[in-house]
Amino acid sequence: MDFLDDIDKLCPYLEKCQNLICERRHPRCLSGVCIGYLKGICQNNNICGLHHYSQDDLQNELDKKPINGIYQHNLCYNKCIDQYCRYLHPPWLKYICADCKNKKCDKKNEGLWHTVKWQEIQKKVYELYNINKLNPENFCNEIDCQCGVKKYNLDIYCIKYFQGICVYHRCSQPHKNWEDLKEIGNFQNLQDQVIKPCIKFDKNNKKFVSQQQTLLCNLYMQKNQLKMMVNQISQRPQVDIIFILDCTISMDKWIEVSRKNISSIINEFKKKVEFNTAIRMAAVCYKDHSDGPNHIKYHDFTVNPEEIEKFIGSQNPSGGDDIPEDLQGALDVAYKLNICRDPESLLQLFIITDAPCHGRKYHTLAIDSKSEAQDLEEKLQKFVDLKQRFFLSFLQINEQTKIMEEFIQKVVQSNYQSAKITDQQFTDYILFSLSSTYVKSQSMNVKKDYSYVFQAQYTKQKEMIYNYNCQSQKYYDKIVEQIQKTKKQNQTLLFIENDEFEVFKKGQSSDVFKGFDQKNNVYVVIKIPSQFIKKYNQNALTQADIDEANKIAKTKYIQQLIAKQLSHHFNFCCSTNKNTQFIPIYYATPYLYDLEKPFKGLKFIYAESYIDINEKWKKYTNNTEYKDEQINLTAFSHFTYEYTFQQMIITDLQGKANILSDPAIHTKQYLEDGTNLQDDGCNKFFLKQHPECQKICQILQLKDRAVSQKLQSQDQNSIRKINSDADTHFEEDNNQINIDNLYKICSNCNSLEKLQNNDTFKALCLCCEDKQKQKQQMKCQCCNVAYEVSYNYDQLFGTVLQYCQDCQNKECHKTYEKNCYYCGKKICLQTIKTITVNEQIKEICTDAYFYLRQVKCKYCHLNYNFHKLLSLEDYQNNNYNCGCNNKNK
Repeated sequence: MDFLDDIDKLCPYLEKCQNLICERRHPRCLSGVCIGYLKGICQNNNICGLHHYSQDDLQNELDKKPINGIYQHNLCYNKCIDQYCRYLHPPWLKYICADCKNKKCDKKNEGLWHTVKWQEIQKKVYELYNINKLNPENFCNEIDCQCGVKKYNLDIYCIKYFQGICVYHRCSQPHKNWEDLKEIGNFQNLQDQVIKPCIKFDKNNKKFVSQQQTLLCNLYMQKNQLKMMVNQISQRPQVDIIFILDCTISMDKWIEVSRKNISSIINEFKKKVEFNTAIRMAAVCYKDHSDGPNHIKYHDFTVNPEEIEKFIGSQNPSGGDDIPEDLQGALDVAYKLNICRDPESLLQLFIITDAPCHGRKYHTLAIDSKSEAQDLEEKLQKFVDLKQRFFLSFLQINEQTKIMEEFIQKVVQSNYQSAKITDQQFTDYILFSLSSTYVKSQSMNVKKDYSYVFQAQYTKQKEMIYNYNCQSQKYYDKIVEQIQKTKKQNQTLLFIENDEFEVFKKGQSSDVFKGFDQKNNVYVVIKIPSQFIKKYNQNALTQADIDEANKIAKTKYIQQLIAKQLSHHFNFCCSTNKNTQFIPIYYATPYLYDLEKPFKGLKFIYAESYIDINEKWKKYTNNTEYKDEQINLTAFSHFTYEYTFQQMIITDLQGKANILSDPAIHTKQYLEDGTNLQDDGCNKFFLKQHPECQKICQILQLKDRAVSQKLQSQDQNSIRKINSDADTHFEEDNNQINIDNLYKICSNCNSLEKLQNNDTFKALCLCCEDKQKQKQQMKCQCCNVAYEVSYNYDQLFGTVLQYCQDCQNKECHKTYEKNCYYCGKKICLQTIKTITVNEQIKEICTDAYFYLRQVKCKYCHLNYNFHKLLSLEDYQNNNYNCGCNNKNK
């Protein structure tokens, strides 16, 4: 067993390894052995729960005779059912008495083998599991041996796996347990269970074509995974469709008909609408309160109808004991979905149920566990208020819902339609409903605010946690590094108003325009320095001006991200100190847009999420001396100074309520900006805005700078004249923050959420927190590695869900330069393999690599050495000659 000669080549997970591109060795005979201990890493088997053998002790164990390739140390004597257990669970394990091994057996259980002698167990197993009195221990691995392998056609399987010594995770022969052959007989589709060449010969077209691998890890084969794809909203007018489906047991056939027909309905509907209309679908499946706390499940919007079909098909119809169901709860969930915020978009709801909602007024049934409910109209009215182009279609399945329908129609009025249909009419009705509402929506006069529409690439960030705790690295360098790692870019459609947006902000140095980002489903304010707008209007904008505007946009983006990160950390530090009174601070979310065509002469522009709060714009401090005497937020500025190790300080605090924007950052070495007054700005802050620390400064253990005394003793002439660009304008109004009217901005969906008294000041809204907890498993389409994703959460952010985080970081999905020499497919940058021939390198995919490393010379049977390039024919036919002279073997 030469795999013990190099312990470092052993995979610690062995049989349970789920990495399809793992190149280490995976011999089954080491199951239950701690590989970490062999490598000198693991020291406590109480933690790993595995056998700690020295290499000599392990060799002694392997010198003992196995049973069908299984050794005594491989067995799980706990007889658990954990699919992740690192031990083996052969079917004959159930007969072994574990108490005998522990010397606690009274031998009263007649169904067990009461023995600890391995030879006796072997004899009993061989009696149960043999083929013509043969077992794997009877076989050898010699070429052309007549030991029974060929005689009984067993060479179609991997003989070394039968014996527990095959080291390949992806083998060229099927891996089957010996006991399964006895119990099940021959298997079907064995070619689906081996590693194959990445090409095959297409006889019809007479050429080689790529072929998909069908070999999966054991654990994948046990799981029913949903195929999840990224929710890529196309850049065009939008239709949002929500299916609200009762999933109680009486709705069984309607669930089935929905699962089977949604794709065909949507595909047919696409033919009837404008070619550039984007159609998104979502589904809410509900039962009743009595069916438990998770009686409502949902799938957020996607452009792929197959996902909705699979989601609906995964529901298990049950419950519905008291007939009325929780339709109100389902409407609440639907309202919280990522509905397009563009007022021109169309929203269509389909309610499919055979039961009324809770509330005596909505039905005449005798039993209703929540008969006092009267809020159906309130739930529906929120949709009516949200969209002018809101439509609701109700599928009448029986008469029990008639009274409820009348209430629904009173709210939705002329945009309501219903029909009593059978399940055979489902497709026709849904398609008719969609088509008719789409035609009607086109005739509605919805106010159009946008004069310009641009295709654009956006840049935004995933949440950047503050983790800077040392002075060895500059804070600015650290956050720039974080920005690169958390940056997300994708395509969107950006709608921009022509007229400047009035923000009632005195002293502003930028012209502001309101816009709507369709992909991110967010209103934004676009900020362009006024001097460039003025030059554009005068036809005097030069390339130097454009370059300068681009630089300013990037600087403002970084400034806003710094302020956003430090404000989140300020809120966290304050909230972790009990009984601390403070005003939480949030900054608007920044975006960068690279437009397909210029707007006001510029293609690269900066924007922020629109602060949609009914409050006046307020200046709390400026970047020199002013501070609001009634609302003192200067402790936050002091916090930023200390938590960047005195490298920078944020001032010029302004915005609506506690949602801020446009920070000024004073720093010596970074951020060239007119509001950056470097040391002067910092000195002015401590002298005029924050001469004495507040109580919150003491709680946060911020250093008392005592700057005022120090500066007052200095010659004031030593402080240089403040930069002429410094912002000295501010409002004199006595606006005060309403403590009961504070908000936060969700870092994922950008929604504004009102803060509650018990809020922990997390960066996410409650809805996104819930979505983040819902995990699904996926397989990376680039490197095939398994990873977890929170679909309903990540698709809101625009995460590329087909790819794992490593491939996204390396941008494998955007790289098309490396292709496999054999199959021509794009190669993942993390898994690229090569063949080197005469100093020339040929790239190959992992499928080709795993197949080739098991190819042997047809004469001397040595393994392929990756230094000879096989032709397509020889590669596909496993025809390799290493160049040896022994051609008579």
